[in-house]
Amino acid sequence: MRILGAFDKFKDSFGAEEACSLLLRSVEESSLDHPVIFCPLTDGGEGFVDTLARGHAVEKIETPVRNSLARRKPAHVHLFSIADLSDRVRSLLALPKEGKLAVLEMASACPLSELSQKERNAWNTTTLGVGDLLLAAKSAQADVILLGIGGSSTNDAGIGALRSLGLELLDQSGRSLDSCAPKDWPSVHSIDASSLKSLPRIVIACDVENPLLGIDGATRRFGPQKGLVHEQVEKMEDAMRSMVRRLSEIQQRANSLAEEPGAGAAGGLGFGLSLFYEVNLVSGFELVAEWLDLERKVLQSDLIVTGEGKLDPSSLFGKGPIQLLRMAERAEKPSLFLCASMDRQVVRELALEFKRTRFLAFAKEEWSLERNLSEARSLFLATCGSFFRSFADPSALPCNKLRETRFKRIRRIKRLLRHLPRRSNVHNYPVLKWFSETAYKRAYLWSFKNQYVCAALFLGIWVSLLPIVGIQMIVVFLLAVLLRANLPIAVALQWISNPLTMGPLYFADYKVGMDFLELLGVDYPRNQLLSPDYDWSKFSFKELLRLVDTFPPMFVGGSILGIFLGVVAVFLYKSIAKFYKP
Repeated sequence: MRILGAFDKFKDSFGAEEACSLLLRSVEESSLDHPVIFCPLTDGGEGFVDTLARGHAVEKIETPVRNSLARRKPAHVHLFSIADLSDRVRSLLALPKEGKLAVLEMASACPLSELSQKERNAWNTTTLGVGDLLLAAKSAQADVILLGIGGSSTNDAGIGALRSLGLELLDQSGRSLDSCAPKDWPSVHSIDASSLKSLPRIVIACDVENPLLGIDGATRRFGPQKGLVHEQVEKMEDAMRSMVRRLSEIQQRANSLAEEPGAGAAGGLGFGLSLFYEVNLVSGFELVAEWLDLERKVLQSDLIVTGEGKLDPSSLFGKGPIQLLRMAERAEKPSLFLCASMDRQVVRELALEFKRTRFLAFAKEEWSLERNLSEARSLFLATCGSFFRSFADPSALPCNKLRETRFKRIRRIKRLLRHLPRRSNVHNYPVLKWFSETAYKRAYLWSFKNQYVCAALFLGIWVSLLPIVGIQMIVVFLLAVLLRANLPIAVALQWISNPLTMGPLYFADYKVGMDFLELLGVDYPRNQLLSPDYDWSKFSFKELLRLVDTFPPMFVGGSILGIFLGVVAVFLYKSIAKFYKP
């Protein structure tokens, strides 16, 4: 039995790599002779750069930055050669074929773990150091910047980073404020962005999907983790709303941007940077999974063991371990989720989704937080050991070959679709770039659930057979948005009508349309050029202009053929899906 150990950090106790080592030690102490594959996880937080740098030649540049309390400290800019990255990673990040990629870690500048319990106060912390890192990456002549933004101690909407880059907060008399911490925001009367320095394109690896404001926003969801006492949460939320209104005076899209998925990550850093720079958000887990080829590792394993420090409602918003459980569930692999403490309601919800997963918490409820943190390693080992010793038969978790074959088939289909629009790169497609923001906010456009795939099959085939060459992509995009269909599949199906097939398809549309109109008793004049007894000796180019008259019957015929074939495709898909359903 092959075991995949893929942990995120256990905050304030030990990191992802140490968790993997502890897992191996637990397996060995349980006298089990099972190979353990190490794959430390990160979704943009602490350990992000180290995880990506493993196995790559990296240029490491030290630079001074300010931490979240404005104290000076060293941090690093890591430069990767873009040419050395895989095609799949370059595609995901929309990178050029050559150049330098600067990889930065927000947690290296203003991590929560660096502050003592008494120092954790979201009113006082800022992202000044992130701005310092971005400027250092620019000085290193990076072509693109990749920024991981998890594990922060801040909730300042990125104002601190922007301040480092030249943004000015002005009081009522027009003087620049010395501090940009949230506690000083009531003194802000106006904002001046005229002195902002330029930056290369920024790709942000985002660990959550929360918006900036609201019940699932940065303040209400993550503020208490950063030292914000319960009584101050609503006051901080009001301060954040007020800052968004101030920003909207110089950037009209501030209000809409605050509502987008990921705007609330790291206290709103992505929101602030996106207002003034070219910023693309990608899933931190999706990036790491592609970078490390995690899907292959899951497929090759018989048991997946993952976890993080705490399982609570915030874990449901894109966190890495939960995403890994979904990957394991799709591969039909059993899994174990380990954490120090867990919210029982969250576990009940997850248990409904993950039928093959066992959830275990190792912290002692009767112990103090300090004692649990100090003895976390021994508690982790004990819980793992108990789990592995419970295996009466080491082969209790066999690898199902039939299911593995099915998963390989799914992977092949995904490879075929990888060059099509995805949530992270839709802005790169000339026809669709104007709709990229709309597409990003609608998760159903990227879902492969049956209902969205069926809708895409029907719409994609129907539109592909209509005589509307040149605008098919726009039409199918709008229909996918309105009727909730998978966008990559709908777009891929437009290649049914291509330069090689267009003539026969459109002729078939015309013939079916004319026959249908005749059946309805409509006397529509037939185009002589398409008649089998046409005298080609009398042909002139004016005859081509008369082909415009064929559009109505072609449209009718294309609709009939498209709807019929679309229904057949959906029927076949459902039949095949039912046949392969475990």
